[in-house]
Amino acid sequence: MNVILAIGAKEPSCPACSRYDFEERLLERVLRNELAIETMLKEIRETNVNVESALTLMKDDRKKLEATLDALEKSKNEMDAGLKETLDGGLKNMSNYVAHMEQRHEDMESKLYNAINIGMTNISEAVSDLTQNASITISQIHKENAILKGMHLIQLWKC
Repeated sequence: MNVILAIGAKEPSCPACSRYDFEERLLERVLRNELAIETMLKEIRETNVNVESALTLMKDDRKKLEATLDALEKSKNEMDAGLKETLDGGLKNMSNYVAHMEQRHEDMESKLYNAINIGMTNISEAVSDLTQNASITISQIHKENAILKGMHLIQLWKC
């Protein structure tokens, strides 16, 4: 006798009852996490590229800004030097002009005093000459008057 025994197992319909259910769920979770991690890694790489690009742009902008600041500093220094030179030149010219004007003032003052002294001397000489001439004239008038009186007396005696 041969007996055939057929044993059949029926898989339960509920997944929780499955023998590999825990492993399947764990594998699904691992796959979901791996997919999420790959997505995050892709986003991180894109962000990293953007950050590196922005950093490069910032470095370039910084270099340009430093060059501009250096040029402005150089321009300021040149303008300061030019202004100082102009002011020094103007101050020197003004000092020279003031010294020249002081010298001219002294010369004019000296000439004025000389002219006044010469004028006073000339006036004194003129007054002296006038006084002398007046004295001579008065003497001559007295003489002529005396002569005229003498003639008048002579004429009176003749009459």
